[in-house]
Amino acid sequence: MNLKVLITEEEIKQRLKALGKEISEDFNGETVIAVCILKGAFMFTADLIREMKTEVTVEFMRIKSYDGMTKRQDKLLYDIENEIKGKNVLIIDDILDTGGSLKFATTELKKREPAKIKTCVLLEKEREKDFKADFVGFKIPDKFVVGYGLDVNELYRDLPYIAVVEND
Repeated sequence: MNLKVLITEEEIKQRLKALGKEISEDFNGETVIAVCILKGAFMFTADLIREMKTEVTVEFMRIKSYDGMTKRQDKLLYDIENEIKGKNVLIIDDILDTGGSLKFATTELKKREPAKIKTCVLLEKEREKDFKADFVGFKIPDKFVVGYGLDVNELYRDLPYIAVVEND
């Protein structure tokens, strides 16, 4: 498997500074519950909340969407632990591909009546989707990518950049 760098570590750092500022302004400095979608968004979430200029608490959800490189039906594997009713929520995911998992998470959390709910993704693929994120780090081509938390069969999450997987 060959990897070709698509977004450098420095480009990610610069974009997160701007994204953190944009999100903080949108929530008007109010406390935000950041819901990290595991496993792919853990690095992005940690770095993003450091750039936000507001009080942030963190919750985790895990949704299984892929088996290797094959998309399948979304399934909730791990749910948030605390009450979100009447609170501000920011769902943070690694990639907006078809929109299925982010739509699934948003639908689940809206049932719990948060005051405000927004979504943020590191990457958005240029393709047809049935969901639109409120905040997007980078728009990318419709390619399979790894790095900075994203994986293929649990590998490559540790890369500090985003790379396209090119099959030999």
